[in-house]
Amino acid sequence: MDISEIIRFFERLESSGGWFYDFLSYFIAIGLVLVFIIYLIRLWRGEINWLGQRAEEINETDSPQRDELENQVTKLIQENELLIKQINKKDRMIQKLTKEVKEVKQLYMELDERYEDETYTMSQIVYTAEEVATAIVNEEDFVKNKDDIYDNLLDYLINTIRGYREKSPRIVIHIPHFTKEGVLMHYAHSSGYSHRIKEYEPEIFGSAVGHAWRNNEVYYIPDVEEAGIEFDRNRQAKKKFRSLLCVPLSAGQDFSTCIGVLSLTGEPVNAYEKIERERVVLFSKLLYPLIYFDLVRKGVSANGLGSQESKT
Repeated sequence: MDISEIIRFFERLESSGGWFYDFLSYFIAIGLVLVFIIYLIRLWRGEINWLGQRAEEINETDSPQRDELENQVTKLIQENELLIKQINKKDRMIQKLTKEVKEVKQLYMELDERYEDETYTMSQIVYTAEEVATAIVNEEDFVKNKDDIYDNLLDYLINTIRGYREKSPRIVIHIPHFTKEGVLMHYAHSSGYSHRIKEYEPEIFGSAVGHAWRNNEVYYIPDVEEAGIEFDRNRQAKKKFRSLLCVPLSAGQDFSTCIGVLSLTGEPVNAYEKIERERVVLFSKLLYPLIYFDLVRKGVSANGLGSQESKT
């Protein structure tokens, strides 16, 4: 059967009313619908993808690529973990270095502050030594300006005290009374006191000043309100104080050289550190020659002032 015969067959079908074409179109349409339904069912079951490829074929095709991709992902994860460990290690090192830098900086600031403080203290010591020497050499000027000179000398000492504005330090020097037994008398005081301080005469027994005088030793009271201390509060003092430091004016530990007591008050409890107390002792040694010179000038026997008889 050639092509011409097939064409004549379809022409006879068309001349018979076209029922065959209608049947064929319905058949094809139903077939397409069935194929589409089968496609959706297989797609829903996961047997194929949208392109109609079977899952087995996809897995077989993509398996080498997937394995390679998984290997790359695993390698990246491992590298990322290693990088995180290195970052954490460096972060700990940075934190440690930062802490060490802060400690060094703090130490440097403390050393710098201490150096500055010690340098300033040394300058005040030099000023004190120079003014004491000048006063001894120029007796006439010393006698004329005695109060002003001691104001300056005691201010040099006050300037070396840390936070002196808050501590409100005041200084008074007492020597044995010239005419009364068992008491000490005023000799000089700093600018923080009024002239009424001259009226206060501490007893040799029963006062902090007397304790330092009798024993020829530094007597520090961190809190004057504590019980069991030898202390007689100066009723003439308008300002209240809680700390008291009494330093004997002597040359070494020899009782016979003691000519007086330097007292330093402070408003806070335990106002003075060890280094500050040591500075007060140092300044008392610087003041000793001038006070000794003045007493000898007045005809007072230094040996008599510091004798055991005058202390009892």
